[in-house]
Amino acid sequence: MDLTTLTWLLEGLLERTPGARHALVLSRDGLKLCHTSGLGIDSADHLAAIAAGVQSLAHSASMEFGDGGGGVRQAMAEFYGGLLFIVEAGQGAHLAVITTDAADPGLVGHNMNELVEQMGEHLTAPTRAGTA
Repeated sequence: MDLTTLTWLLEGLLERTPGARHALVLSRDGLKLCHTSGLGIDSADHLAAIAAGVQSLAHSASMEFGDGGGGVRQAMAEFYGGLLFIVEAGQGAHLAVITTDAADPGLVGHNMNELVEQMGEHLTAPTRAGTA
């Protein structure tokens, strides 16, 4: 699956999710892989870095306070004016969505997980050489 197809699927996620504003696929180390058209390049880079940091913190919390496996199903941050949702989307990849504060978190999470199931094997971001 090429990046054009992935971007088209991300745009579809926004269309069927009331309140969703932006969507982005990123690698575990914070590199953007593709994003929706309403998200500028600089904002996409910034969101990718933020989402990678949030996922890293959630992973650390899971290691310390979870079952020790370090697994993170999803992470969410609520801020004034919106919500950030992040889910794992294949080996080494994550899907991040920014919504308005009026969005239904249950529906957002459901639609994100549905999308990941549809294209999970295509969202793999292999570890770059020299990184862990």
